[in-house]
Amino acid sequence: MRTYFFAGNQHGPAAFPPPAGQGQQKANPTDYWWSMRALVVAMQKWVTDGTMPPASQYPQLSNGTLVKAAAVAFPAIPGVQSPKTLTAGLRMSSELAPDSPGPGAPLPFLVPQVDADGNERAGIRLPEVAVPLATYTGWNFRNEKIGGTSQLVALLGSYIPLAQTKADRDASRDPRGSIAERYSSREQYLDKIGKAASDLVKDGYLLPGDAAAIVKRATDHWEYAHAARN
Repeated sequence: MRTYFFAGNQHGPAAFPPPAGQGQQKANPTDYWWSMRALVVAMQKWVTDGTMPPASQYPQLSNGTLVKAAAVAFPAIPGVQSPKTLTAGLRMSSELAPDSPGPGAPLPFLVPQVDADGNERAGIRLPEVAVPLATYTGWNFRNEKIGGTSQLVALLGSYIPLAQTKADRDASRDPRGSIAERYSSREQYLDKIGKAASDLVKDGYLLPGDAAAIVKRATDHWEYAHAARN
């Protein structure tokens, strides 16, 4: 058996450039279908000729990449509601589980742990997540237009862009490193994207023929991130 978790993704990829909608943040455009293509090919080879597929990738309690929701280290990003405000659902009837805490007891509430940018640490981290221009989440709080702002929009993730420069992030008190602090140039950024894609190809999580398209998407993303300031 294999289990794969796509880090920093919503239920289905949003369009790019990321659109605004019912959430407080723009929708998450991270495209996990690139890895899905490779994993389907790997599954076919596993079934037909016994070639073992890539190793499972998912958050785990044993290494601290899966934690109680109250322990998630999501940064205090200006204008972004903290996921720590969410609470667990409650147990209903416990007739089939006589040793459970009983009706009304909170259910276990575990979430993937995140890095200093708020991006999930474990799972398959696509190049745009591993070499970020934004924070990418699988959740997005409802905006004021539809009400219920303490609740989530079903199946919708968030795209929360990084500040352009240190001066920009200092002005907004954004704790995440800016784009300019991370990457000295467009070329350096794309080089890091290319290396991240190559690593995924080597490990079987991307098809070799898809790496160029991922670099092209990252190029478009770089241009989008910089045009947003101008």
